[in-house]
Amino acid sequence: MMKHAISMVAVLTLAGCGGGTGGGLFGGGGGGLFGGGGLFDRDRAAETTAMAPDTETPRPEARSGEDPVAAGAAEAAGAAEAEGGGLILGFAVASLGDASVSGLWMETPLVSTEGPGRVVGPDGRTVAVTLRPSGGGPGSGSRLSLQAMQALGIDLAALPTVTVISDA
Repeated sequence: MMKHAISMVAVLTLAGCGGGTGGGLFGGGGGGLFGGGGLFDRDRAAETTAMAPDTETPRPEARSGEDPVAAGAAEAAGAAEAEGGGLILGFAVASLGDASVSGLWMETPLVSTEGPGRVVGPDGRTVAVTLRPSGGGPGSGSRLSLQAMQALGIDLAALPTVTVISDA
């Protein structure tokens, strides 16, 4: 009995799918079980009305012209100058590196040789690290050591944008 009920449901369901000229169960072309129009009549033009813009709708405010990336770069430059100089290499999206390798390090495509440097986190915290070349292309992302992520106060599953500064 259950087989027959499932079969009947399947047949009725598929009967409604007639997208051709026959119309199917819900009748696209006038030959459907429930008359000419059917529930899903695709031939009927959609009724639309133009809406005048409401003058009392709140609109977004204009931006002040300050670029957040430029502001972050200026802040990082200030941090680099305040802490003894260094060359700002750029920004990198950092993920957690190999947790079995201890120490404070960052693998990044922004350097071609290993050397000392610093990483500035999203909240301004800075940590001294060893910058290691990752071998990847520009924009391929960087990896921070477990200790560096913890020192910066970054969630281990996060993908923060950090500023990379070379002290070499």
